[in-house]
Amino acid sequence: MAGVSRSALEVPHSRIREIADIAMGMRGEVYRLYFGESNLPTPAFVQEAARKAMADGYTYYTENAGLPSTREAIARYYAARHGVALDAGSEIVVTSSGVQALQVGMRCALDPGDEAIVLTPAWQNQMSIPRMCNAETRMVRLALAGGRYQVDFDAVEAAITPRTRLLVYTSPSNPLGWVATAEEQQRLLEVARRHGLWLLADEVYERL
Repeated sequence: MAGVSRSALEVPHSRIREIADIAMGMRGEVYRLYFGESNLPTPAFVQEAARKAMADGYTYYTENAGLPSTREAIARYYAARHGVALDAGSEIVVTSSGVQALQVGMRCALDPGDEAIVLTPAWQNQMSIPRMCNAETRMVRLALAGGRYQVDFDAVEAAITPRTRLLVYTSPSNPLGWVATAEEQQRLLEVARRHGLWLLADEVYERL
């Protein structure tokens, strides 16, 4: 009988998930800080929209990149919120979750033997997904200076090797709450362009 792949077995167990499992087994009120999710229930208008979508027949496969109407709505959001013009047909892909987006993005960027640089501390998936792609993860810690965390660009440059293909950062950061400045974002982009790297920005908490 075939066993589980070596790359899957080498992924370390998530300590965050371990804490969550303990908390879920506790009685009484427990603040759900482990997943970074709200304790507020899904708003009624969202629930109603989901029910209406099912009743209207939106229960089948979509285009690979997602419903055109959804992608167009996302493009309008980015235009209104960030002043960025995106082409809904060629520059937006809808996934079923943020982690799936990370999985697809990293899988498309990494081949076995490649390396990914992840600015840490970060959510465990960012370090684990490259391993499941049979790639390596190099962790570069954010540096604390003057009471604020910031990108250690010297450490980032030192971590880059001929096998590096991907640079990953999360802003706003979970768990630090660090938010990359516009200058830091520009410098990360310049580093990625200079070394021919993919730059993956996990911005799931952008509205916070």
